Amino acid sequence: MTDVKEDFSELVEQFTPMIHHIIHKLRIRDPHKDFYQEGLLALWEAGENYQEEKGKLSSYIYFIVRNRLISKMRKENRIAEKDEVVTLLLEEESVYYDSSFAVDPYLYQGIVGTLTGNQRKWFDGFVLRELTIKEIAEREGTTQQAVKNWGRLAREKLRQHPRILEYIGK
Repeated sequence: MTDVKEDFSELVEQFTPMIHHIIHKLRIRDPHKDFYQEGLLALWEAGENYQEEKGKLSSYIYFIVRNRLISKMRKENRIAEKDEVVTLLLEEESVYYDSSFAVDPYLYQGIVGTLTGNQRKWFDGFVLRELTIKEIAEREGTTQQAVKNWGRLAREKLRQHPRILEYIGK
């Protein structure tokens, strides 16, 4: 048993620079040494599976470690892409928060379902984000009077649903 540990210790000592070289060559940032650890695992497996008659040990280890690191990089990129998609979806369906209340997503969908696009802009800005009429107008590239009209028409529609107004406190 100690023979295997000693053999692996020698492999680690001999091939650690190669693992670092491959990480650097693939331009991998490895602040937590996850890729280095993966390289060590690949080194262990390469040491276990190496067959002398099939080629040089260093070439075999380089091939195994490099491919293992590329696989890990691809896997992490796929996970990051999925996380990014989920984040974008959550942002699109986000519920706005302010210090005094949180809007229920079903209620919010009901509210915006009754409003036009511009009325929704007024609602999101004025009611949920507590922006001024001027800030909304600048943000949307329109006049303050237009934003006031959006608000007036939105309030008329929302008055038909008194529970909504009661819930949001307006």
